[in-house]
Amino acid sequence: MNVSQLFEEKFQKIGERVMLQFEGRGISNKELRERTNKLGNALRGLGIKPGEIVAVTMSNCPQVLESFGAIFRTGAVLLPILFVLTAEECRFILEDSGAVAVITDYTQEEKILEASAGIESVRRVIVVGARDTSRVIEYEDLLEQASPMMPIAEKEQDDTAMVMYTSGTTGRPKGVVLTHGNLLAAAMSSHEVNELTEPRNMFLCLPLAHIYGVVVMHTGATTEFTEGKGVMIRWFDPEECFRLIEEYSVNIFPAVPAMFALLLHHPRADDYDLSSLDDCVSASAPLPKELREAFTSKFDCNMREFYGLTEATGMGAATRPGDTYRAGSVGRGYPGLELAIFDDDDNPLPTGETGEVVMRGPHVMKGYLNLPGETAEALRGGWLHTGDIGHLDDDGFLYVTDRKKDIIIKGGENIMPAHIEGVIREHHTVLDAAVIGVADEIYGEDIVAFVCLKPGLPGAASELMGFCGERLSSFKRPREIILLEALPRTSVGKINKRRLRNLYLEK
Repeated sequence: MNVSQLFEEKFQKIGERVMLQFEGRGISNKELRERTNKLGNALRGLGIKPGEIVAVTMSNCPQVLESFGAIFRTGAVLLPILFVLTAEECRFILEDSGAVAVITDYTQEEKILEASAGIESVRRVIVVGARDTSRVIEYEDLLEQASPMMPIAEKEQDDTAMVMYTSGTTGRPKGVVLTHGNLLAAAMSSHEVNELTEPRNMFLCLPLAHIYGVVVMHTGATTEFTEGKGVMIRWFDPEECFRLIEEYSVNIFPAVPAMFALLLHHPRADDYDLSSLDDCVSASAPLPKELREAFTSKFDCNMREFYGLTEATGMGAATRPGDTYRAGSVGRGYPGLELAIFDDDDNPLPTGETGEVVMRGPHVMKGYLNLPGETAEALRGGWLHTGDIGHLDDDGFLYVTDRKKDIIIKGGENIMPAHIEGVIREHHTVLDAAVIGVADEIYGEDIVAFVCLKPGLPGAASELMGFCGERLSSFKRPREIILLEALPRTSVGKINKRRLRNLYLEK
């Protein structure tokens, strides 16, 4: 089954209705469906064949949804690219994937032309609001003559639907190959764990070029309510978020911890009525207990933590609405996804013991594009090896304590940065912290912490050093604490530790 059938079946069941609010305009499912079909027919007219890869890189807008749907409907393969990437980063992805076309907008036009120059596979560049029509195709011109009727290409469960590149925080980006079966399984599992029993308005500020955003999009396609809609914003802006939540009575807010922290500490947080907000979903990075408690208290809402990764179509574990909060837990495994904890020799560990988080089920990727060795390593024994460290409790709740590749080996001892980061965050002046390992002549590696202080609160590295000295053994204390105005993050809100390592080396 082609994943775009989700949207088609929903349209046939509920009929025409407004499904999206974007920049003051309500967009119906009928309009979106017709424009998607027009684009799909136009892509076929340009000679794009089933199985060929088409890249999409824009900030959130209805044309992103149209492009995704059109590519799926034609039987081509979707390649989302985060719009904040540089030309060099885009070029690597376009070359590595063998993409035949790119759909973008005028703000990215020059960058994409630069990135695709000389790449033989890229035959077409399609631009919303094109400026240079001698080198690109204008998006609306392409739709103007196309038919709004289009059959959906037949696809098998194992046919590739999407290639999504990892953020590259631990090395060069890798293309994760996801199938129609993967996307369908993720949509159904996400719908089930969210227990949607009534119409809800959902906020869409996550980039749709990230797996978290894709899962949110497909979850909405599985609901059959005639009311309830998505409220979309081009990119995250705290005050605009407040305004839209108030205006459209948003109920569900999926975001990353950094977004919640920015909202919590925003100077105008008390100027808006956010009483409709009752279900905040945090994923993509660890959620500090202190942030959860402060946010839910200030805005009188619930907050659930999820865990997932691109290689499992965004799936992993989820906290259900009825689950009692368990500090440090990211919830239970998604329906149909089996979780386990393995030791370094790939032997299963008993409940409560710490090891690598592994998973298997219909959500797990087909593999890495053009990387058979890495694919075999990641999927050895039929299990996806996540590289994350954690344990399961007696009730099947997962606790992710660290990233395997982030472990600092100091004098032969393994030290988990997340533990030290958690201690530093307990200090009343600290907004966020990140710990890395740096080379040391004696111990092999030593510990350096980067800290961002709360706005308006004075603080000093020496004070934080003393604080750590009281709470950490001498072996785990940072050798150095460096204060930054903001921690560098990837485009989806994760702390970019590779950037921090580079900053340290540049000192």
